[in-house]
Amino acid sequence: MPFVVDVCVPFRARQGLLSPVRAAAGQQRLTPGADVEGVLRAGVGFDDGDLTDRGWFFDTDALSARLSAWADVLGDRPWTERFPFRPTFELVARHLYEELAPVVPGLAFVELEDRTYGSRTRYLPAF
Repeated sequence: MPFVVDVCVPFRARQGLLSPVRAAAGQQRLTPGADVEGVLRAGVGFDDGDLTDRGWFFDTDALSARLSAWADVLGDRPWTERFPFRPTFELVARHLYEELAPVVPGLAFVELEDRTYGSRTRYLPAF
């Protein structure tokens, strides 16, 4: 897989989980419902043989539209109200991968970046 094209969209979200680790370390606490600035990113992998006559494999605009729809979902209410599981970045990234994989050929990963607290969580499926 010599090519991986990343598409990303920004979002604002309210995760809704407390951070006892940050509190114990005397760091800024995450308060339930506090906004974080994030980026939803997905990568599509493909080989030279997958390129069309026009020199591309897939429509990045179509993937951007799908990610934008998910970004709206991620920002519409606290994640603790949105998802039926404990909404850590890890579990949400895996959930989004599982939702996108059937409709995005070559989906290589889904990543959630938390720009407010400086972390990235990338879900890579086991092959």
